[in-house]
Amino acid sequence: MSSDIMKDFDTIAPVKRVARIGGEEVDVSVFSTRATLKLIDMTDSPEKIQNLENGKNIEIFVEVVATACQRSNPKITADWLMDNVDMFTLVEFSKFVLEPIIQKLEEIKPAEDTEKNCQ
Repeated sequence: MSSDIMKDFDTIAPVKRVARIGGEEVDVSVFSTRATLKLIDMTDSPEKIQNLENGKNIEIFVEVVATACQRSNPKITADWLMDNVDMFTLVEFSKFVLEPIIQKLEEIKPAEDTEKNCQ
């Protein structure tokens, strides 16, 4: 009897999400851990969120979006986005890129709130 355990995490495939922006195709199916950590760092305090809502730290926000894109298209950098895409398109593109991670974070938050209420 073997006690080996094999769990194949490659079978957990996210829904394919591809965008085209500025003539470049970007597969944003996977929101990388690096991008997630940058997003968390950018929003880990009420002050940082307020600054973001007031239009401050936009460059950092664009950096998070670019990081999420670079896994499939290294050409997409924060500078590339800032130079090649108008602000309205960038906002819509950012919503598309961030949509899965925002949904995941919203799923986690109610569970955390429930745990806190039980303590």
